[in-house]
Amino acid sequence: MSKTPWALGLLIFLLTFTSPLSSSPVRSTDNSTSSKGLLNVNSSVILEPSILPSSASKPESLHLSKVRVSGLRLEAHASSTENIVLGHNKKHNVVVVPNKNVRVVLFGQNFQDIGALTFTADGSCKDLAHFFEADFSSMTPIRVVVEMSFPKTTESKDSFKLCVSEKFYANPQFVIVEDPFTMVTTEIPPVDEYMPKWLSWICLLILLCFSGLFSGLNLGLMTLSPYELQLYIASGTEQEKRDAGRILPIRKKGNQLLCTLLIGNVVVNVGVSLLMDQLVGSGFAVLVAATSCIVVFGEIIPQALCVKLGLPIGARTIPITQVLLFLMYPLTWPISKVLDIFLKEELTRSLERNKLVEMLKLSEKSIIGGQSDEFKMVLGALELYDKTVAHAMTRYEDIFMLPHTLTLGAGMVTQILDMGYTRIPIYENDRKNIVALLFVKDLALLDPDDNHNVMKIASIYNHEVRRVLVDMPLRNMLEEFKRGEYHMALVERLVEQEDKDPIYELCGLITLEDIIEEIIQCEIIDETDAVCDNVHRKKRQRKRNHDMSQIVNTAHAKCAINIQMLAVTIQVMSTCHKIFSSNYILPTILEKLIRKNCKKVETTQFSCLKEVGVVQPKPAVLFTKGEFSNKFIMILSGRAVVTIGKEEMRLEAGAWHSFGTEVLDAMAEAIERSLNQSTSRSTVSLNTEITNNSIGFIPDFDTVILYECVFCEITAADLLLAYNSSQIMQNNTKMQVVRSNSRISLIEEIPKKYLIGRWKRRGTYV
Repeated sequence: MSKTPWALGLLIFLLTFTSPLSSSPVRSTDNSTSSKGLLNVNSSVILEPSILPSSASKPESLHLSKVRVSGLRLEAHASSTENIVLGHNKKHNVVVVPNKNVRVVLFGQNFQDIGALTFTADGSCKDLAHFFEADFSSMTPIRVVVEMSFPKTTESKDSFKLCVSEKFYANPQFVIVEDPFTMVTTEIPPVDEYMPKWLSWICLLILLCFSGLFSGLNLGLMTLSPYELQLYIASGTEQEKRDAGRILPIRKKGNQLLCTLLIGNVVVNVGVSLLMDQLVGSGFAVLVAATSCIVVFGEIIPQALCVKLGLPIGARTIPITQVLLFLMYPLTWPISKVLDIFLKEELTRSLERNKLVEMLKLSEKSIIGGQSDEFKMVLGALELYDKTVAHAMTRYEDIFMLPHTLTLGAGMVTQILDMGYTRIPIYENDRKNIVALLFVKDLALLDPDDNHNVMKIASIYNHEVRRVLVDMPLRNMLEEFKRGEYHMALVERLVEQEDKDPIYELCGLITLEDIIEEIIQCEIIDETDAVCDNVHRKKRQRKRNHDMSQIVNTAHAKCAINIQMLAVTIQVMSTCHKIFSSNYILPTILEKLIRKNCKKVETTQFSCLKEVGVVQPKPAVLFTKGEFSNKFIMILSGRAVVTIGKEEMRLEAGAWHSFGTEVLDAMAEAIERSLNQSTSRSTVSLNTEITNNSIGFIPDFDTVILYECVFCEITAADLLLAYNSSQIMQNNTKMQVVRSNSRISLIEEIPKKYLIGRWKRRGTYV
């Protein structure tokens, strides 16, 4: 019996130095967590009994020493939506959610020798409510599976260690595995803080302010185009001019400014999310908190302010914007250059005409409360672009016309003058067949008692009838009238006929006054108008009290000279130049011409003009040096002062002195040329020469009336009127009226076969 302790000691010595058992674990680096909440912990652990009884000499006591734990894995149920296995902490312990069932899977060798296993927090292997003894879910020599839950650990018990026992003892003898990779804890480690919480709150407020600044400037600056800023500089208040002047240089950078604001906004919002994760926690709470702060304080409030106060806010924050442009220049410059290449330079957002019209309408209603006359004029000028001749013309049913068979007696002339029209169409058979025009001024020198035929007068003057299409833009019609060749035109439309070529049909008449009324958006009503407008044809309520007797009966018209002076003037003029002879102008017509054009200037009206350097009014200035003139003037009584030469020599011209005989010579030559032309175009050429200022001269002297004076002033148009009236009175003309087919239209001449196809597709052209 005395040898037994010695033999036991020898056995322990041999087991310690020769056996493969070792209490030092060997760790493996193959650790992973699966997407289902699985966590693998690999280690190679050789188990050694910590307590051996006196009967340990049995061969079975050596079985546990062969058990090797090479891995540990924790799995959550597939149906669980919660993340139960959380990973490792800094001590390499597996972190799980407390009181949740997990599957514990052990990997290794010789697991057939394990009789029981459990986890311990205090090292006694007895602190858990139960342990597993031959009741594993799955067990093989290399794999053991068991289901269990871990309670909440305390500070003193911060982790659970694996305890394994052999299956040959009635009372299990556990061996504790000290490898940290096989330890489990329910203590969730705190999140590492980047900075103290008080500093995090301050940084969060600063980032929210910058987020609002970037968002507000993005809306406030980018919506202010350079075009609008220039408008503020040109027409804004003094404060708006200063603010716009500060913003304009920055705003011209366009894409670089946009990139700076957007990149800064994104960086700041990401920083807000990171700080929220530290201060609030992780998960849904961070999502709600970060989104709420960014939306409310970083988007809604600053953008609501910058929509109304974009200009002053943008001007006050220019220093901050300049600093940001400088700091982000290396990043934003290449991006902005790429955008400039693909998107081109930023274009000026000028308003289209129709948008400008609508903007004016809205602004007029909101600012003034109604449409003033000035606003109507501006609006009418802008809307003229969309209108055609059909919008302003007088319908042909309302046109005052005269038949070609009408005889112009005194009563008829009085009725024509009473209508107030200066140009009257003449029709033949059908009212839509206009063949000539009668100007009321053509009747000025005629005697109504002679009962001339209206067609005869029209054949002498032969005013060209201008025709335009109904779809001609009104702005183009205005340009035609501005040239001065004519101020009235007939409006026609193209009508298709069956088995015939299309024809032009009269539908109205357009005048310069109609276009002006469309521009100023109101009717121009003179003393002779019978209706208020051409659209509704509302009768004008007025008294017919205007006196036309002087126009009808020129013999009783007032004259600036007496009858004796008139007779002498006729005699002098008829002998001074051939154009006043009866071959060109009859004596009766010449008398009316002199009566009509005699003028008188009294000394009292211009007594102050004797002073040197005083500008004379128009009636006192007869000729101006270097200015074109088409008038002939004869002094009948009194004196006129003539200044001539470089030395400005002053001479006085008395009675019967005449100026402008060049006009008489040119007019006589023009009449002779017209007689050699075809009868139909003679008067037309004369009218054209007078309209184009071909008949006249440029004086090299100044003529001013400084004393009481009576003079006769006759223009080239007056001479033509007297000549034509003389031709009518002589009753020796056989001229026929030329029915002019001239039309002014934007439509170019198109072959008839293409037009017929277009008419068949579109029907009657209206």
